This record gives sequence, C-alpha cells and structure tokens, in this order.
Amino acid sequence: LLNAGALPNQDPINCLQIALRMGNYELMNLLLRHGANVNYFCRVNTTHFPSALQYALKDEVILRMLMNYGYDVHRCFDCPRGNSSHSQYVSDGWTSTVIKDTMFCEVITLSWLKHLSGKVVRVMLDYVDHVNICWKLEAVLKEQELWPDINSILTNPRSLKHLCRLKIRECMGRLRLRCPVFMTFLPLPNCLKDYVLYKEYDLYGQENF
Repeated sequence: LLNAGALPNQDPINCLQIALRMGNYELMNLLLRHGANVNYFCRVNTTHFPSALQYALKDEVILRMLMNYGYDVHRCFDCPRGNSSHSQYVSDGWTSTVIKDTMFCEVITLSWLKHLSGKVVRVMLDYVDHVNICWKLEAVLKEQELWPDINSILTNPRSLKHLCRLKIRECMGRLRLRCPVFMTFLPLPNCLKDYVLYKEYDLYGQENF
C-alpha cells in the first residue's frame, strides 16, 4: 500500500502511533521512511511536545529512531516557567482529565518516570545545539547518574562539526532527510552523509531485530 502511494498521515488514529504502541520497530521504520509525521500530536493526553515521545521513553532504539527522522527535540526543552517554581499536580497521574498541553519537564519528572530522565535527556542532547533546562527538570536530573555528562554538555560550547550537522539537517528538511533517493544527489562523501543522518546512533539499523 505504501509503495502504491498510500498516505500514512490521513487516518484519524495515527498509523505511527499504533506502531509505537505495538513496539514494532520494522513497522515504525517503514512508516517513517514513507513520510509518516514523526511530530504528530495526539488529541488524547495532549502535550506541548510531539506525542510520539510518550511511547519512546523506555526504549532507546525507538527514541533514537524518532530523533534520527527529525523529531522536534527543541519543543521538549521549551518550558515557559524557566527558573521559576512549577505548579504541582494534585495527583501523580497522567490522564486526559488532568493533562492539558503538558510540558516535557512535567511528564519526565513524574515519580514513576523520573528515573528515566537522565538517559532520555542525554540522548536528546545529541540532536540539539545549546538548550536551557528549566528549574524542575534540572532538579531531577541532578539526582541521576548521567548528570555530570549532561551538565558538561549544557555548560560547554558544542563542537563546530555537530553544529554544522544540525544546520545541514535544518536546511534539508525532514522529508528530504528520510528519502534515500534524494540523499544520493547530495554532493557529499558517503561518510559525511552518514554523519548527517546520525548513522552512528541508528540502533535499529545496527542490530538485527
């Protein structure tokens, strides 16, 4: 169906979301290669950041796959409260009745998810330039084993090589990045093409799942 031109973003229930909930790596990769919108928003449990991340917090293979295909990581660090105090939930739950446009910092710092915060944020930092983290997220990250590494990245300039990769990806756009045919016309050596595509972080491509 996809090879015949089926559009993966037209159904009321997002196809990629179903694949993510199933944990089916092959189906996710297939949909993403055929233009599935990695930055879709779910109407239930609406969040400030694209909804696909909800299903990737515990799985680095999925997390890397989303990021490699152009997930909008900057939205996760876009907290309007910054260094000011954050309001607390009455209950430590996560349902459509208590969450409305919830920020990433409010989700990842929930008691049953905060142990994942260090690993998730560390992965995200591979896909952004300089970002600021809010007070609430920083407080939880300081309790994590990966905090020294995260803090070093946050407080030091990023490498020029990394910044160039981000700029090239931005200029190309998400749909061109996932198109193998377009990449063949890019006037760069194969090693640089692989670098632009984050091949060193393509855990799905490196393993036989």
